[in-house]
Amino acid sequence: MTERHRHYFDYAASCPPWKEALDAADRCALEFPGNPSAQHEAGRCAQETWETLAQRFTALCKFTNGRLVACSGGTEANNLAIRGVMNRYPAGRLLLAADAHPSAWFATKEYAKRVDILPLEKNGEISPLKLSKMIRKDTLLVSCMHASNETGFVQNIAVLGAACAERKVLFHVDGVQAVGHLPLDLKIVPVNLYAFSVHKFGGPRGFGGLFVRFPDLSPQILGGDQQDGLRAGTENLPGLAGSVAALEQCLARIETEIPRQRELAAELVASVQASFPSVLVNSDSAHGLPGLVSLSFPGIDAQVLIADLDLQGFAVAAGGACHAHRREPSRAILALGRSKREAQGTIRISMGHATRRDEVLALAEVLVQAAARQAALA
Repeated sequence: MTERHRHYFDYAASCPPWKEALDAADRCALEFPGNPSAQHEAGRCAQETWETLAQRFTALCKFTNGRLVACSGGTEANNLAIRGVMNRYPAGRLLLAADAHPSAWFATKEYAKRVDILPLEKNGEISPLKLSKMIRKDTLLVSCMHASNETGFVQNIAVLGAACAERKVLFHVDGVQAVGHLPLDLKIVPVNLYAFSVHKFGGPRGFGGLFVRFPDLSPQILGGDQQDGLRAGTENLPGLAGSVAALEQCLARIETEIPRQRELAAELVASVQASFPSVLVNSDSAHGLPGLVSLSFPGIDAQVLIADLDLQGFAVAAGGACHAHRREPSRAILALGRSKREAQGTIRISMGHATRRDEVLALAEVLVQAAARQAALA
């Protein structure tokens, strides 16, 4: 971090990489320079290492009865899941959660006549009963996030997956915010497609993937038969090595980090509410994604508030990084029942393993002061 941005509160956008992950990626790049598809010894060694690392990564997520398809990140993984199914079965419909990430929401335009929107409850949850009732005879795929990148609400994907399995439809989960931050046992979750992105938990950027239990997908990147023809292109072996190391670091600390970050989030919310009682809380510090806080300041422009905090060395966000520069209100916040005026004043604060309590208390003080200044001008 630079001195100017010494207080980083945007872990949900990108987590600072673990040194162990970068070291593992560097070592792998130097030790295994061969292309895994090559027939010589260097290629065979690279392929064997790829398979070993893939097994280690899937074991860390307790994923069985399927395969890992490595991608460039969460966006490509979600695209592969949705396009892969919708293009393969052009008569099927998609039931898409109202707070879906843009890398899944694209389907509302690309397959406009084949998409139904699954609403959220006021508490941010998806009702399994409502999901089941909305599944039509021609519904093929249900898609939702494991944990929201904007509100941090965590869905019970085991229950939702069971509802999908009962109705015999495929279940896709965007797990980009969950992997490395929440306990994950994909062995017991009836999910067909589960996406992740490594830089969200401290791995090298440019690597992610899709856990696949339904391999009958239409590939989206063509030009080679790598990964059983599901994703062409030379495998990113150093990226996978860094991913394994990063996830190991996260899981080694997860039992202590979850309660610690949730406590910090609760303290931040309580401090802001005490000094600025009109603030609206869109997140759940006790049960949501650890360390993620979403606050709405009605009548205040979130972009101005973020710029004010930025000048004082605090990096926070207006919402998902994919649409941070847009002025329209957040679809995810509106889905909770907030008004446009409330949604436009929403900021997201997200913490990580390096976040300290003194930083959180300092942010609360600076945030309240900045909000009061903007409120006085409104």
